[in-house]
Amino acid sequence: MKNVFDAVVRSCERRDSHAWLGIGRCRIAARLWPGIRKGQKIAISIRPEDVVLCLGHPGPVSARNILPGHVRSTTFVRDGIEANLDVGMPLVALLTRKSAGELGLGRGAPIFALFKATAVLPAPPLGLRFRVAPMGKKGVIDPSRMDLLRAVEREGSVWKAAKVLGINYRTAWLWAKEINRDWGAPLLDRLNGGKGGGGTALTPEGRSLLLEALELENRPDA
Repeated sequence: MKNVFDAVVRSCERRDSHAWLGIGRCRIAARLWPGIRKGQKIAISIRPEDVVLCLGHPGPVSARNILPGHVRSTTFVRDGIEANLDVGMPLVALLTRKSAGELGLGRGAPIFALFKATAVLPAPPLGLRFRVAPMGKKGVIDPSRMDLLRAVEREGSVWKAAKVLGINYRTAWLWAKEINRDWGAPLLDRLNGGKGGGGTALTPEGRSLLLEALELENRPDA
């Protein structure tokens, strides 16, 4: 996943059902998940798809997080454009190419990045006591394959994911093929031109499945 940060819980506002987290020079709002407490150190994630960009301050909106900053760079990806931002912390936003063109995003362009408190999720480590194994149309995707999905989402390629997981590239690529076959639709999509055998990205359906699995594994009764 692109946006993963080490955060410190600065306060828990029970009445307003959110917490304030410190990340570098930033303070962001997050929903209150089970077990969260003041002073806690935790890894959190924000999906690039959940980050909205504005050229000016949007005024009153439902999003709790409105962070001023600027564009550091933009990158073409399969789903559109990734905007790499500096908003007091590094942040990646995913936009369609049309949206990026209409905003005129270029290096150094001033922007405001918005995301809701509910878009901030804890990023649990591997080896949970409760793991999700989704049932596809043609088979079950077991936890080791789910770990591969997580690693590809975070690292951006099967080759890098294999190194993180401690398996060889051939095994990782066979697992990727099994995942798509067992699910009955592509969850991983290979990109041309990446280093070490080409880049790979999760499809929108793959990201949705990964998010649902994360939320299930984070349930307090898991």
